[in-house]
Amino acid sequence: MTHKLLKCSDFGNDCPAEFRGATVEEVLEQAKKHGMEAHGQTTEQVNSEATMQIAATKARDEDAS
Repeated sequence: MTHKLLKCSDFGNDCPAEFRGATVEEVLEQAKKHGMEAHGQTTEQVNSEATMQIAATKARDEDAS
């Protein structure tokens, strides 16, 4: 089974956090929550067009077997 992988470093942060889920939307929600809790980002920042673009282009498939 294939899952999506997104890393906090994909957003330009020096952070080892990684997010995994079945869809880009799942990993993006995890990344948004992390951004707000760990990096003090605002709702506006985590919902910005730039954030959505990074998630769409950087989320990659990872074999979950």
